[in-house]
Amino acid sequence: MVKRDHSSRSPADRRRAGSATGPLVLLLLLLVGAGGWNYYRNWQIEKETEGTRPYQSYAVADLEALRGAHRSELEATEARFDEARSRRARPSLTGGSMAENVEQFRRTSRASAAIRGAAAEVAEHKSQIAELDRELELRSRFGSGVLRHLKRLTTI
Repeated sequence: MVKRDHSSRSPADRRRAGSATGPLVLLLLLLVGAGGWNYYRNWQIEKETEGTRPYQSYAVADLEALRGAHRSELEATEARFDEARSRRARPSLTGGSMAENVEQFRRTSRASAAIRGAAAEVAEHKSQIAELDRELELRSRFGSGVLRHLKRLTTI
């Protein structure tokens, strides 16, 4: 039985072994290039969609708790808004005295101010909830930390 020393390969064996590294290096370079291009493309898309993010530094649990608080405040504010609308005074066209007309105008003005205030609060809460939903959606789509970089690299 003849024992071969693997350290002393023939030149043909070495040429065949070396010829496999060229395509492997080329494939590796293509993968790195495509990954870099994909990372840059996803980073640009992410920058375009982000805009200003006032809740960027908050933890996800804090964002969800804040969104829940805004939703409960929204429900209370909507109830106040509905109540203010139902208390709206309808002008009467009875042609009462000047003092009655002035008092009716004051009631109508107070009711209108209450309606506008409640509507503004409803709009503000809805805006905050939408902003919180946007932040949570961005985090779920792009991730955070190392996961964010991996998604930028691999997401097509």
